[in-house]
Amino acid sequence: MHIVQLANFHGPRSGGIKVALDELAMRYVAAGHRCTLVIPGDTTEVEGPPERRVHRIEAPVVPRLGGYRLILDRAVVRNVLANDPPDVIELSDKTTLLGVCRVPRLAGVPVVLISHERLDAVIPGVMGTNRALAAGVRRFNRRVLTRVDAVVAASDFAASEFRGIGDVPIRQVPLGVDLDCFHPVTRPERDGVLHLVAVVRLSPEKQPGLLVEAVADLVRRGAAVHLDVLGDGPMRTALETEAVGLPITFHGHVPDRMRVATFLASADVAVAPGPSETFGLAALEALATGTPVVVPSGGALKELVSHGVGRVAESTGAEFARAILDVSQWPGAATRQRARRHAERYTWERSSALMLNVFNELRAARAAAA
Repeated sequence: MHIVQLANFHGPRSGGIKVALDELAMRYVAAGHRCTLVIPGDTTEVEGPPERRVHRIEAPVVPRLGGYRLILDRAVVRNVLANDPPDVIELSDKTTLLGVCRVPRLAGVPVVLISHERLDAVIPGVMGTNRALAAGVRRFNRRVLTRVDAVVAASDFAASEFRGIGDVPIRQVPLGVDLDCFHPVTRPERDGVLHLVAVVRLSPEKQPGLLVEAVADLVRRGAAVHLDVLGDGPMRTALETEAVGLPITFHGHVPDRMRVATFLASADVAVAPGPSETFGLAALEALATGTPVVVPSGGALKELVSHGVGRVAESTGAEFARAILDVSQWPGAATRQRARRHAERYTWERSSALMLNVFNELRAARAAAA
């Protein structure tokens, strides 16, 4: 089977979407399939072996999105699909690439949308909430469903955006975690400081300002604390200014996954502030290293955190600070064992197998209809 992955907002500094597409593709190929990735780039080029071809399409940078690019020349993408026809399209985009699937779909190629974000949660977080905007997002989602054969969501929170607005099947496929890269380590001697870590993109929809508020509250309570923030984005300068005088270190984007794993494994508590996450890969990676997490009550992160591996808190600095202090008092060794065992339930092997089941189900249905 030839699987074509189409994605915008995929680049060297992408977070969960890049990890998910790469991990899934690796396992598609291992299972004997061929996988082609089509993504934006600064130039148009093709690389990789036939079984894992990567097409980068020259695309402009979208202003105020931290360097993300958006493919505008859809004709180039159509040519890629025409010259090397797919058996199934795995679509990770709801913008310009939605339309390029029309011709292959009419020819019998199933299109599966992976919903990496909830527009009705992300857009109000950036533009503010109003009734007309919410209605517009719902109309847009209804239109999206007319152009795909199935929607895959990583959580119940992500899936619920599409329920009740169409007849397209919705499949829930949790993401996985690299258990070899993210694993517990022998931790350094404690120095009396509560070590926190956050792996997060510094953009409005992730609400990273909550991290600064929480640390400020902890300092006011007299706690000895230090927060390492791994991630970059358009809010970094403002956050660094706001955090002057607080025990926070901004490391920017850290491309080395092993170094990220070391930060997570060495912390006492990991903090994930995003209220509209559709899964929470960074939180799962923290759990895989044995580090408990504090997450917001909004979004999908609360689905990932069971009792004993973290706390769910309202999205205020004071509530996050209270939850962090609570988790930091849990028995260390037992907590880390529970967190690791919980993360071991989520593997990329399981995720890819579920995705392949969706592809095969749709292809069989298309064949039967034909």
